[in-house]
Amino acid sequence: MMWKTIVCLALLVPLASGNDAPCTAIGGTCQDDSMSCSGGYESGFCGGGVNRRCCKQEDATCVSIGGTCQDDSLSCSGGYESGLCGGGVNRKCCKVCSGVKIYSRASWGAKAPKSSTIMSTPVSLFFVHHTVGSSCNDFTSCAAVMRSIQNYHMDIKGWSDIGYSFLVGEDGAVYEGRGWNKVGAHTQGYNSRGLAASVMGNFMNRKPNTAALNAMKNLIQCGISRGYITSTYKLYGHRDVVSTTTCPGDALYQEIKTWPHYSTQTP
Repeated sequence: MMWKTIVCLALLVPLASGNDAPCTAIGGTCQDDSMSCSGGYESGFCGGGVNRRCCKQEDATCVSIGGTCQDDSLSCSGGYESGLCGGGVNRKCCKVCSGVKIYSRASWGAKAPKSSTIMSTPVSLFFVHHTVGSSCNDFTSCAAVMRSIQNYHMDIKGWSDIGYSFLVGEDGAVYEGRGWNKVGAHTQGYNSRGLAASVMGNFMNRKPNTAALNAMKNLIQCGISRGYITSTYKLYGHRDVVSTTTCPGDALYQEIKTWPHYSTQTP
């Protein structure tokens, strides 16, 4: 097997398979897809043959993005999303933050970290990266990429966990890495001072799609509304503070330079 070194902490590596842990982590059960499943099947989460798939419970999708299934007549701070809950048509998923779907670590089958350090929040710095490796356009492929990146960071780099605070897929969803309040391993010299999100894929020659760009913007706004990021934060590309990298790719870098909080001042 060959391993490819990259400039922005992730790697295109073989995707994990062979056990049922990713399915179990999202509250599902691995079984033959000819059997009845009340919540729906997800591929790529179970070991065994191609017909052995993950049966998720009706509310599992909502829970996996940090939401709560409830009647839409009840108050919801972040906003409702349809189609993620079982029950009647008025039973919808109440999300913490509007405009962004954040899948929990459990939902994509994360391994437990070897250790973690609490970070003081709110932070005033936010860094944008790209992984350089595989892009993804749906939950199944993005979850698989997440597991491969975590394996590389922990097993090859020897880190305690996946390096980034969050990752973003071109499915328009955000995937929890170390999360809001843990020190990351993403931007040398600034890991304890800021958060970072990395878009899955290589964005030297093309920008991420609109869904991914909006997810990144809404993630930052979610962090502000929840008190993890200051309203006066400064935005940087990885290359702005680490001169030896081309991260987050030329095309993505030119894009974020047009965003309101982008800063040319050294943090």
